[in-house]
Amino acid sequence: MRIAFLVRGVWGIGGTIRTTINTAEALAERGHEVTLVSCIRNKEHPDFPIDPRIAVRSLWDVREPAGGGEALSSLDRLRGRRPSYLDADHVNNMKESSALLDHRVKRFFREVDADIVVTTQVTLNLYAARYARPDTVVVAQEHLFLDNYKPPVRRRILVEYRHLSAIVTITETDANAYRDALGEHAGLVEVIPNSIPANPRGPSPLTEPVIMAAGRLTGAKGFSTLVEAFGEIAHRYPEWSVRIYGRGPERKRLQRLIGEYGLRARIKLPGPVSPLDEEWHKASIAVMTSHREAFGLVLVEAMAAGMPVVSTAAEPGPVDIVTDGVDGLFVEPGNAERLSEALVRLMDDPRLRHSLAAGARATARAYEPEQVVAMHEQLFERLVRAGGRAHAGLPRAGNSRL
Repeated sequence: MRIAFLVRGVWGIGGTIRTTINTAEALAERGHEVTLVSCIRNKEHPDFPIDPRIAVRSLWDVREPAGGGEALSSLDRLRGRRPSYLDADHVNNMKESSALLDHRVKRFFREVDADIVVTTQVTLNLYAARYARPDTVVVAQEHLFLDNYKPPVRRRILVEYRHLSAIVTITETDANAYRDALGEHAGLVEVIPNSIPANPRGPSPLTEPVIMAAGRLTGAKGFSTLVEAFGEIAHRYPEWSVRIYGRGPERKRLQRLIGEYGLRARIKLPGPVSPLDEEWHKASIAVMTSHREAFGLVLVEAMAAGMPVVSTAAEPGPVDIVTDGVDGLFVEPGNAERLSEALVRLMDDPRLRHSLAAGARATARAYEPEQVVAMHEQLFERLVRAGGRAHAGLPRAGNSRL
């Protein structure tokens, strides 16, 4: 099959980018013709390596012309100053959101020649519902969760997603939320988890006294809870340290909090590292402290590296992935005391660390691309046989163009 993935930007670091590349590479390995279509391009080289069998194209190169970007026409400059039709509901948080981006995406859908177009984010899913031709098979992936969206965006989703060929969520919990909300169109919803390859280094030896976490440094990720939890027990475990990988607006706040505990030498913020394969081998406990988490790509990545994990019982992702006491330990989101207790259990008990690590590796195998890609193929083949948006899913009300 010819498969095109439409992404906001393939050049940066992020869970959606990572899992999309994983899926694209697994499909290419099975002989499909795969293209990654990036709405914008803002740098020379992507942060994640991309298999050379995968074609990459961009709809708008926002770099300066001297740095390889495009020189906009007068009409496009005017479009670039006008708002996107989605801006009224604050759907798109890209700084490039504009009538120009609308125009470029509309042209893509008018011209695309692929058996399947996979959109990977709410903005792109809504674009597809509006702009895709009736004969185009569109699979809309949701990497967040329905309850995440504010009421105006949620209303748009529930009206417009019914005009797509399929809606793919990454957890059963979110799938059920969509099915309940979509009513007679619930048959459009499928569940396909994100994919994470096995760590090429094999399992971590669990010999280094290091606690590791990774993700965007935002309040929602809860990294301050990890700092507080370790800060309360650090004096009892002088050989242990913490590393939190990532970038984001909470970095300065976390640094201040680390300083208040007097732990600048033992809690490090190394910044973003990609891939993290080597870093997992330098740690013995993985921690996820999110308040809510759509999936938990880093969580599965840690498990694939043979790490015992301590995770908040965050919905909808981690609660669908981790089995408490089998492949990890659950703690209440935002509860530093309970997190300290879980860390102490693992630091004090090497046997428990290895037992949970073995369970984690077994769990992670279900998320390897070779397992997940077959689910994509089965869905794509069924939709191609059905023949486009006009024939996919259950009967839909009205015209397929809004």
